[in-house]
Amino acid sequence: MMCMMPHMMSEHQDMHTRTAQEPSPLDILKKRYALGEVTREQFEKMVRVLNSADAVSAHTHPETH
Repeated sequence: MMCMMPHMMSEHQDMHTRTAQEPSPLDILKKRYALGEVTREQFEKMVRVLNSADAVSAHTHPETH
């Protein structure tokens, strides 16, 4: 059992590192706006949606924010 612990710990660390490097939905939206894939109106609407989703998530899971 002890020989498995270092392997399990390294997998957990790898998962955490990958997650920390993923862009946020807002980062992705900003990039799409910068590339001209969405209009200013679409961008502003999507930012409001993302912000309201964050507010709902924070209200539902306060310990994660």
